[in-house]
Amino acid sequence: MPAALNRADGTPAAPLGIEEFGALLEPFALQGKIALAVSGGPDSMALAFCAQRWAAQRESECIALIVDHGLRAESAEEAESVKARLEALGLRSEILRWEHQGIARRLHEQARDARYRLLFDACRRHGARDLLLAHHREDQAETILMRLAKGSGPDGLAGMAAQTARENIRLLRPFLSVPKARLVATCRAENLDFVIDPSNASEKFARGRLRKILPLLETEGLTVETLLDLGARATETASALDHYARDFLRAAANVEAGGTLRLDRASFCTVPHAIAMRALASSLTFIHDGRHPPERAGLASLLGAVCATPAETVRTFYGCLISVATGSAHIMREPAAATEALPFHTNKPLLWDRRWIVYGHGPDKNAAYTLRALGNPPHDLLDRLAPGLRRHIPQGRARASLPALWQDDLLCAIPSFDEHASLRMARAKQAFPLA
Repeated sequence: MPAALNRADGTPAAPLGIEEFGALLEPFALQGKIALAVSGGPDSMALAFCAQRWAAQRESECIALIVDHGLRAESAEEAESVKARLEALGLRSEILRWEHQGIARRLHEQARDARYRLLFDACRRHGARDLLLAHHREDQAETILMRLAKGSGPDGLAGMAAQTARENIRLLRPFLSVPKARLVATCRAENLDFVIDPSNASEKFARGRLRKILPLLETEGLTVETLLDLGARATETASALDHYARDFLRAAANVEAGGTLRLDRASFCTVPHAIAMRALASSLTFIHDGRHPPERAGLASLLGAVCATPAETVRTFYGCLISVATGSAHIMREPAAATEALPFHTNKPLLWDRRWIVYGHGPDKNAAYTLRALGNPPHDLLDRLAPGLRRHIPQGRARASLPALWQDDLLCAIPSFDEHASLRMARAKQAFPLA
């Protein structure tokens, strides 16, 4: 949303002080090196300035990461200019370039995915587990409005979280309560040059189109304050649903060998629909860490099958295979979806399929293997490489999506999956109570 440079009472917006910035960071308990996503706009330049000052007082280290999406002819030159400005502030910086052949469709979505991929890789390379983003108060209101237009439920209407985690990187948004006008005022007070990306106002994209009609919406009462209040109430609703869904899953779900999840069908049919839907979504994300939550229509269809299917059926959804039988439903990774193949050396652990951490040990530390799905090898080979595996994990479908070590087409080893094997979860690990 366009931000006035003055407050509602007409007085100029105040720049952000370092002490106030430190108070905004306090809930995050920052330690070690931090990374900053800097586009060169007033929001991220204010973030860079404040973070550099704050870090210098604590003798900690910041690195600024500039993503050049390569979508405009002048983007490379702009990225270099931003880098020069940051280094003039004494802030170490790096340009991350998105290499692509041109984007024909879903431009914003692909650019966002590429941006975060580049940022996460750079964070790991520099040893930073925290990535600060400059989303502010008006950004939050716009996000809520866009999700309202798309018919989102409580999770979407809650807006952006101040703290989330993806791929072991914390994404931190300290400015969500700060008006954009104060960030612009900070840049002006400190003589910080900034750039404006013209695509932000383009009507080719939903955000630009919504910005154009915002003045009309505000005359009908749909103001920034109204949207933020809606987000706060949606957050309260989502938290309540999480609370009761966790309690429900403690009684209605059980993690079995190989990471399969067993659900009690009768329990899912007796709780309120909203709790059953949320619990089922958590169950699916426990098995498969997708980029987005399960689609609602498909989730409702699956819940209907769990509650109403009289005979045994098998279906796939959200990268999972769901076997519905009398009394229970089993959710496991869909074998056909477990396609990741990674080079593996026995001298270091590796995260595979965003579920399993595989450790290797032995004298042959330099041998190169590929870590990929086990599939369905002959039983005699299974019994020779992993005695007891078929007894411990009797369902062939569940075994098929387990990791195994291969050399070309030769199955060489199967990791141990006894009762001490640990299932690695990403998004679901905090929401799911059984891990």
